[in-house]
Amino acid sequence: MQLPLKYLLPLLIFITGVFLVSIQTYIHRDNEYAKMIRYATEQAKVTGNRLASRITFEVKSGGFTKQKMISLTAPYMAETLDQVGIYNNKLHPMFSRFIPSHANDLQEKFESSLAYKVIQDQYSEIVYHKQYHHVSAYFPIDLPVEKGEVLPRNTGVLHLVFDVTQQYLDTRKDILRTAIMNIVTISVMVVFLSFLMYFLVFRRLDALHKATVMLAKGDFDVHVPSKGEDELSEVIHTFNSMASDINTYIHQMEQQVNKVVQERSEQGKMLIQQSRLASMGEMIGNIAHQWRQPLNALGLIIQKIELFSNRGKLTHDILEENVHKATSIIKSMSTTIDDFRDFFKPNKEMEYFDISTVVHEVISLQEASLKEAEISLDIDIDQPVCELYGFKNEFAQVLINLINNAKDALIENHVTNGFISISGKNKKDKVIFKLSDNAGGIPAGIIDRIFEPYYTTKEEGKGTGIGLYMSKMIIEENMHGSLQVRNNKIGAEFSMIFNNKRGKL
Repeated sequence: MQLPLKYLLPLLIFITGVFLVSIQTYIHRDNEYAKMIRYATEQAKVTGNRLASRITFEVKSGGFTKQKMISLTAPYMAETLDQVGIYNNKLHPMFSRFIPSHANDLQEKFESSLAYKVIQDQYSEIVYHKQYHHVSAYFPIDLPVEKGEVLPRNTGVLHLVFDVTQQYLDTRKDILRTAIMNIVTISVMVVFLSFLMYFLVFRRLDALHKATVMLAKGDFDVHVPSKGEDELSEVIHTFNSMASDINTYIHQMEQQVNKVVQERSEQGKMLIQQSRLASMGEMIGNIAHQWRQPLNALGLIIQKIELFSNRGKLTHDILEENVHKATSIIKSMSTTIDDFRDFFKPNKEMEYFDISTVVHEVISLQEASLKEAEISLDIDIDQPVCELYGFKNEFAQVLINLINNAKDALIENHVTNGFISISGKNKKDKVIFKLSDNAGGIPAGIIDRIFEPYYTTKEEGKGTGIGLYMSKMIIEENMHGSLQVRNNKIGAEFSMIFNNKRGKL
């Protein structure tokens, strides 16, 4: 887990302080223990030399008696001295006194090697026993010669034991007290520094961090309050200036983007209108094909009426019959005009519409020109309904563009038995619409460019190069589908895929 800097820094200071206190306590402990041992051995040396001198003096002047030894050692016992032992030159015990200490109630072990060394060298030996916190001291003394002994000196050894347990405990208590006071001092300093750092640094850093998060999420209208002239204030001022510049730049960019989007929207509308006009020209040609036979029939009816009138055979029944035929033809031609007008009427809102209905409406407008070019149609759309959500007339315009392109390709390639296949299938939550032909396909070198604006393979004056571009824009941007093209074995195949879930685009 990664701690924030405002918690990590005080923790590091505290840990560092405790570490330094531990080192300082370790050094202080060794120094204090050394000082305690040095003081204890000095006291033992002073007391031992004084007692050894008095024992030697008293023994020489009045002889060695236990009562005298008790009176000599009494002033030292229980204060600093806990154990006294006097041994002759053979290290046989001659006198001993023992006061159990609070730390150790067992007598200190007599070290014969040190005792011999003291007798031979005539120098004192003082040893500190760490495990017992005792000081053992050995001092040479003159003792009376036993009967039959001949010695150059009447020599023995004085063995003293000093208990320094209390001094050790007091020293350790002082060391622990000092360490605790140091840790408390460090804790207070860390708390103080933490509050100081929070109010001087971390609070402003936290505000700066929140502002940067808001900035990263897209909220550019941010400002971090700051007073003072320190380095952090300079950073905050720089950030505020940067955020202000970004905010201004974003607003300017939004205005430019809105302007570009509006211009593109207007351009798109112009392209759609241009595409509609191009389609309208082709549709007028289709209407001309559609009206050619009815106009011939009307001409024949008029000629027939005139002929009967000239011959005097125009009866009321003949006139009524031919007028009825003419009226029926005119009504059919009017229906064609209405279909043409409805097709070019713009859709304002998206709606659900049946693909089959749109396909048959478009075919009815192009049927004459397809028959003239001897192109057959194969329509396979799922029944009873295969719905799309979008703009009906714009989808019809895409369908007309694709049919016209297929028709032109079949005519240019002189394909006999040409046909156009149209299919619409419901596949789970999608509708897949396909339109293909048998014109041989699109050349591999240009198939990746046919959806580019103003790119056309037709002769100059025969194509604008915006039909397929507008078709792709209508399908993908306006109806949120996808329009793709590929070559199959016999020709080109255009595929459209739409989401057909109601309520979703």
